[in-house]
Amino acid sequence: MSVPSEACGSIIVVSNRLPFVLKRNDKGQLQRTASAGGLVTAVAPVVVQCNGIWVGWPGLHLTSESERIPESDPNDKTPTAGLRSDKVLAVRLDPQVFDSYYNGCCNGTFWPLFHSMPDRANFSADHWKAYCEVNQEFANKTIAALKLIADSPETGPPLVWLHDYHLMLAANTIRNEADDLGLKMKLGFFLHIPFPPWDIFRLFPWSDEILQGMLGCDMVGFHIEDYCLNFVDCCHRRLGCRVDRKSLLVEHGGRTVRVRPLPIGIPYQRFVELAEKAPRMVTSTSQKIILGVDRLDYTKGLVHRLRAFERLLEKHPEHIQKVTLLQIAVPSRTDVKEYQDLKEEMDQLVGRINGRFTTPNWSPIRYIYGCVSQDELAAFYRDASVALVTPLRDGMNLVAKEFVACQINEPPGVLVVSPFAGAGEMMHEALICNPYEIEHAA
Repeated sequence: MSVPSEACGSIIVVSNRLPFVLKRNDKGQLQRTASAGGLVTAVAPVVVQCNGIWVGWPGLHLTSESERIPESDPNDKTPTAGLRSDKVLAVRLDPQVFDSYYNGCCNGTFWPLFHSMPDRANFSADHWKAYCEVNQEFANKTIAALKLIADSPETGPPLVWLHDYHLMLAANTIRNEADDLGLKMKLGFFLHIPFPPWDIFRLFPWSDEILQGMLGCDMVGFHIEDYCLNFVDCCHRRLGCRVDRKSLLVEHGGRTVRVRPLPIGIPYQRFVELAEKAPRMVTSTSQKIILGVDRLDYTKGLVHRLRAFERLLEKHPEHIQKVTLLQIAVPSRTDVKEYQDLKEEMDQLVGRINGRFTTPNWSPIRYIYGCVSQDELAAFYRDASVALVTPLRDGMNLVAKEFVACQINEPPGVLVVSPFAGAGEMMHEALICNPYEIEHAA
């Protein structure tokens, strides 16, 4: 991602989490640790390059207002290494309010609802109240950041860039308070997950407030055009806004808000370089590897994938001892019962399939529950014959793009992608597979 030079020094990024995690060492002192994710990889270098400010929750509940964010370690090579502590504004939140906001509203309501799984969503007035309170705190801290960045003829008004479903109310509050204080800015929002169609979105009791919050921006971005059209349609049907579906414009509050598809990318050349130097992780040349890389989340379709692989071995026994499913499942929300139940189901399913088909020299599934390094990941991408990116619903899914970037061998591997991921809308040369259709997937 590149930023025009005239924008440097005038960007404020606002996200639920800071681009690094704070932890305490044995002496109780704060120290930074690396944070994974596409947002950090794509955006942190921009903030550093432009001498911008990052607003977010630090990953733990700071006990004192005077406790300062530490500087990065001198040997830090991560994208946030150059982000100075005076360019970081930590949002301090009450632990109980945060839990209700994050685990209750964000992940208990918005996550399943926006992934078109309303039966998994919980609607709670208390959780919604906490969500409103936390968004107000983020807005307050963003106004503080705006006061630190002066509007100048060289840079123009600062750009405030809000991220994701955790902060869908903040923009409207920021705009109103900035107007009262005479602070100029440009305000943008990007949603990293799908935006649901009207018949799903309307189920949320406070849907009008969500739309009004997002429409506080000058521009609202989504991964693909389908999500843009869903948003525009909801603005028209819920708020009665005048909209232009062809140009993706929404009129609200005397302003015209632009809605744009802005598909997130990857540092392509970096993955090529990683693939070129990564050690070989797959030692057998006689066996083909089918690769899956996902967070352990019910939206990823992992159970459907395992059942499809089991069906493949049933229908085509000639593949026994010739193909292995390598599934990497990165732990996620391990304190949530729904995710604990999913892990147990995965463990049992892997055990049953392996118990059924294993031979003395071969096991059908190699299951890695944990994190792998980028070097190891690049090697798995490079050496796999097939990658399965088959979520039930996903905003984009960068695994598909990372796999393609690492295909430096001949012949290259084959990408199989779900039509319900943003990547499936873009990567037209991939094989499309409906994860719900087990027989076809097999």
